[in-house]
Amino acid sequence: MAFKGQALGRSALVAAVAALVAGCAAPTTYKWNWAQWNPDKLGYAAGQGAMLTDIRGNPFNAPKTAVDATITDTMYKSHFGPPVPFVTQAPEDYKSPYRVVMLFDPKETMSSHELCTGEPEAGDPDGGVIKVAAALCAQDIHETSVWGTVARTSSPDDPEFKALIRQMTTQLFPNEDPNQRDNGNNVRRRRS
Repeated sequence: MAFKGQALGRSALVAAVAALVAGCAAPTTYKWNWAQWNPDKLGYAAGQGAMLTDIRGNPFNAPKTAVDATITDTMYKSHFGPPVPFVTQAPEDYKSPYRVVMLFDPKETMSSHELCTGEPEAGDPDGGVIKVAAALCAQDIHETSVWGTVARTSSPDDPEFKALIRQMTTQLFPNEDPNQRDNGNNVRRRRS
Protein backbone atom coordinates (compact mmCIF):
# COMPACT_ATOMS: atom_id res chain seq x y z
CA MET A 1 0.00 0.00 0.00
CA ALA A 2 1.37 3.38 -1.00
CA PHE A 3 1.35 6.25 1.40
CA LYS A 4 -0.18 9.53 0.34
CA GLY A 5 3.26 11.17 0.11
CA GLN A 6 4.61 8.40 -2.14
CA ALA A 7 1.66 8.72 -4.52
CA LEU A 8 2.23 12.46 -4.75
CA GLY A 9 5.95 11.82 -5.30
CA ARG A 10 5.23 9.45 -8.18
CA SER A 11 2.75 11.91 -9.69
CA ALA A 12 5.35 14.66 -9.52
CA LEU A 13 7.93 12.36 -11.13
CA VAL A 14 5.53 11.41 -13.94
CA ALA A 15 4.70 15.10 -14.50
CA ALA A 16 8.40 16.01 -14.58
CA VAL A 17 9.19 13.27 -17.11
CA ALA A 18 6.22 14.32 -19.26
CA ALA A 19 7.43 17.93 -19.21
CA LEU A 20 10.95 16.83 -20.13
CA VAL A 21 9.69 14.76 -23.06
CA ALA A 22 7.45 17.60 -24.21
CA GLY A 23 10.45 19.93 -24.09
CA CYS A 24 12.32 17.62 -26.46
CA ALA A 25 9.61 18.16 -29.06
CA ALA A 26 10.10 21.92 -29.06
CA PRO A 27 11.44 23.51 -32.25
CA THR A 28 15.22 23.79 -32.33
CA THR A 29 17.43 25.81 -34.65
CA TYR A 30 21.10 25.08 -35.13
CA LYS A 31 23.94 25.45 -37.64
CA TRP A 32 23.34 29.08 -38.53
CA ASN A 33 25.60 31.12 -40.80
CA TRP A 34 25.47 34.87 -41.47
CA ALA A 35 28.19 35.01 -44.11
CA GLN A 36 27.12 38.17 -45.95
CA TRP A 37 24.38 39.69 -43.79
CA ASN A 38 23.63 43.37 -43.51
CA PRO A 39 20.23 44.44 -42.10
CA ASP A 40 19.81 47.00 -44.93
CA LYS A 41 19.23 44.09 -47.31
CA LEU A 42 15.84 43.42 -45.77
CA GLY A 43 14.83 47.03 -46.39
CA TYR A 44 15.82 46.61 -50.02
CA ALA A 45 13.74 43.44 -50.27
CA ALA A 46 10.77 45.19 -48.69
CA GLY A 47 11.09 47.94 -51.26
CA GLN A 48 10.73 45.33 -54.00
CA GLY A 49 7.32 44.38 -52.62
CA ALA A 50 7.96 40.71 -51.82
CA MET A 51 10.58 38.04 -51.15
CA LEU A 52 10.59 35.08 -53.52
CA THR A 53 10.55 31.85 -51.50
CA ASP A 54 11.53 28.51 -53.06
CA ILE A 55 10.17 25.73 -50.82
CA ARG A 56 11.49 22.30 -51.78
CA GLY A 57 9.80 19.22 -50.42
CA ASN A 58 6.68 18.65 -48.39
CA PRO A 59 6.86 16.91 -45.00
CA PHE A 60 3.07 16.60 -44.73
CA ASN A 61 0.33 14.53 -46.29
CA ALA A 62 -1.31 17.71 -47.56
CA PRO A 63 -1.33 19.56 -50.90
CA LYS A 64 2.00 21.32 -51.46
CA THR A 65 0.30 24.61 -52.35
CA ALA A 66 -1.48 24.63 -48.97
CA VAL A 67 1.74 23.76 -47.11
CA ASP A 68 3.67 26.47 -48.99
CA ALA A 69 0.96 29.04 -48.21
CA THR A 70 1.05 28.19 -44.51
CA ILE A 71 4.85 28.51 -44.46
CA THR A 72 4.95 31.87 -46.28
CA ASP A 73 2.07 33.24 -44.17
CA THR A 74 3.96 32.19 -41.01
CA MET A 75 7.17 33.84 -42.24
CA TYR A 76 5.39 37.18 -42.74
CA LYS A 77 6.26 39.60 -39.91
CA SER A 78 8.41 36.95 -38.19
CA HIS A 79 11.50 39.15 -38.51
CA PHE A 80 12.59 42.63 -37.52
CA GLY A 81 12.05 45.58 -39.78
CA PRO A 82 9.49 46.38 -42.44
CA PRO A 83 6.93 43.71 -43.27
CA VAL A 84 7.87 41.70 -46.34
CA PRO A 85 5.41 39.29 -47.95
CA PHE A 86 7.00 35.95 -48.81
CA VAL A 87 5.73 34.52 -52.11
CA THR A 88 6.34 31.28 -54.00
CA GLN A 89 5.64 32.82 -57.41
CA ALA A 90 7.58 35.89 -58.47
CA PRO A 91 5.38 38.87 -59.32
CA GLU A 92 5.62 39.96 -62.97
CA ASP A 93 7.77 43.00 -62.12
CA TYR A 94 10.02 41.18 -59.60
CA LYS A 95 13.62 42.35 -59.99
CA SER A 96 15.19 41.56 -56.64
CA PRO A 97 18.25 39.29 -56.60
CA TYR A 98 17.14 38.01 -53.17
CA ARG A 99 15.23 34.81 -52.49
CA VAL A 100 14.78 32.35 -49.67
CA VAL A 101 15.41 28.67 -50.37
CA MET A 102 13.87 26.22 -47.89
CA LEU A 103 14.60 22.48 -48.14
CA PHE A 104 12.94 19.75 -46.11
CA ASP A 105 15.03 16.72 -45.11
CA PRO A 106 18.40 18.18 -46.16
CA LYS A 107 21.37 15.85 -46.31
CA GLU A 108 23.52 16.23 -43.19
CA THR A 109 26.60 16.69 -45.40
CA MET A 110 25.07 19.59 -47.34
CA SER A 111 26.71 22.96 -46.87
CA SER A 112 24.75 26.18 -46.46
CA HIS A 113 26.14 27.41 -49.78
CA GLU A 114 24.63 24.47 -51.68
CA LEU A 115 21.14 25.74 -50.86
CA CYS A 116 21.76 28.76 -53.13
CA THR A 117 23.55 27.00 -55.96
CA GLY A 118 22.00 24.41 -58.22
CA GLU A 119 19.38 21.97 -57.02
CA PRO A 120 20.11 20.86 -53.45
CA GLU A 121 19.12 17.26 -52.87
CA ALA A 122 17.01 16.09 -50.00
CA GLY A 123 18.15 13.25 -47.80
CA ASP A 124 16.01 10.53 -46.33
CA PRO A 125 13.17 11.69 -44.06
CA ASP A 126 13.50 10.94 -40.37
CA GLY A 127 10.20 9.41 -39.28
CA GLY A 128 10.08 11.19 -35.93
CA VAL A 129 11.50 14.59 -36.83
CA ILE A 130 10.95 17.25 -39.49
CA LYS A 131 14.31 18.66 -40.57
CA VAL A 132 14.56 21.85 -42.59
CA ALA A 133 17.34 24.08 -43.91
CA ALA A 134 16.76 27.62 -45.13
CA ALA A 135 19.02 30.17 -46.78
CA LEU A 136 18.75 33.75 -47.95
CA CYS A 137 20.40 33.92 -51.35
CA ALA A 138 21.42 36.82 -53.57
CA GLN A 139 21.19 35.03 -56.90
CA ASP A 140 23.49 32.06 -56.18
CA ILE A 141 25.44 33.71 -53.33
CA HIS A 142 24.72 32.53 -49.81
CA GLU A 143 23.88 35.42 -47.47
CA THR A 144 22.50 33.75 -44.33
CA SER A 145 21.23 30.31 -43.39
CA VAL A 146 19.74 28.34 -40.54
CA TRP A 147 18.85 24.69 -39.98
CA GLY A 148 16.13 23.45 -37.67
CA THR A 149 14.14 20.49 -36.42
CA VAL A 150 10.80 19.85 -34.77
CA ALA A 151 9.03 16.66 -33.76
CA ARG A 152 7.01 15.35 -36.70
CA THR A 153 3.50 16.73 -36.77
CA SER A 154 0.61 15.83 -39.04
CA SER A 155 -0.22 19.36 -40.19
CA PRO A 156 1.58 22.53 -41.24
CA ASP A 157 -0.89 24.36 -38.96
CA ASP A 158 0.58 22.68 -35.87
CA PRO A 159 1.77 25.39 -33.42
CA GLU A 160 5.18 23.71 -32.96
CA PHE A 161 5.84 23.61 -36.72
CA LYS A 162 4.83 27.25 -37.08
CA ALA A 163 7.10 28.15 -34.13
CA LEU A 164 10.03 26.53 -35.97
CA ILE A 165 9.30 28.50 -39.14
CA ARG A 166 9.08 31.76 -37.11
CA GLN A 167 12.40 31.00 -35.32
CA MET A 168 14.13 30.23 -38.59
CA THR A 169 12.80 33.39 -40.26
CA THR A 170 13.98 35.51 -37.32
CA GLN A 171 17.45 34.00 -37.61
CA LEU A 172 17.60 34.38 -41.40
CA PHE A 173 17.04 38.13 -40.99
CA PRO A 174 18.77 39.24 -37.76
CA ASN A 175 18.39 42.87 -36.65
CA GLU A 176 22.15 43.40 -36.63
CA ASP A 177 25.17 42.03 -38.40
CA PRO A 178 26.18 39.19 -36.03
CA ASN A 179 29.67 39.33 -37.55
CA GLN A 180 30.13 42.88 -36.19
CA ARG A 181 29.62 42.28 -32.48
CA ASP A 182 31.98 43.08 -29.62
CA ASN A 183 31.87 46.91 -29.89
CA GLY A 184 32.29 46.99 -33.64
CA ASN A 185 35.25 44.64 -33.81
CA ASN A 186 34.88 42.11 -36.58
CA VAL A 187 34.19 38.95 -34.63
CA ARG A 188 33.23 36.13 -36.97
CA ARG A 189 30.69 33.79 -35.40
CA ARG A 190 29.91 31.55 -38.33
CA ARG A 191 28.93 27.95 -38.38
CA SER A 192 28.58 25.99 -41.55
